[in-house]
Amino acid sequence: MKNAEQTWGAYAQSMQQQNETWKSLLADEVTFTGPAAKAAGKSEYIKITEDFFGMVRGAELKRYVANEKLVATEVEIKVATPTGNIITLDMAEFYEIEDGKIKSVKVHYDAQEFRKEFGIN
Repeated sequence: MKNAEQTWGAYAQSMQQQNETWKSLLADEVTFTGPAAKAAGKSEYIKITEDFFGMVRGAELKRYVANEKLVATEVEIKVATPTGNIITLDMAEFYEIEDGKIKSVKVHYDAQEFRKEFGIN
């Protein structure tokens, strides 16, 4: 069985390589909570993740820490907006992992510019 850091590492690597492996690392009941979206269940999580990553124009992992069941990251993500702008989101992400599966993801960032660019109130 993989520990949290190994599971998250495989997830991150799959995202970077843009293959489908990351989907197999999600628990069926995975949840996502962020300032601009929420998801409950694997299919909802996959949809919002694929929609978001279609807008990503670059990402840089600044640092991460991990214990037995949690990985916390600091990442800078460049996102293309509908107006053609590129905005930078400084994110803190928290991955709760159990039995080799991601059970929840919570993302925190200042969403003011994101909401403005995407017309979200």
